[in-house]
Amino acid sequence: MRTMVCMGYASLSKGDIEKVKTVEKEMGVTLLAYEVPTYSKLGDDDMKKIKDLEKDLGLSLVAYEV
Repeated sequence: MRTMVCMGYASLSKGDIEKVKTVEKEMGVTLLAYEVPTYSKLGDDDMKKIKDLEKDLGLSLVAYEV
């Protein structure tokens, strides 16, 4: 079994954004803030639907909690 981790952009408060900007300016870099997503816990029927769709589309899909 392979584990895949996909990250999405983090939601930051205005204060956190200012902290990031300060460090970016000090270091002369651009920082991106990511959050590790929460994967959906799917039953067998839902997994089959996703696997069938993956096969039909020829790609990989990941289910996240909303």
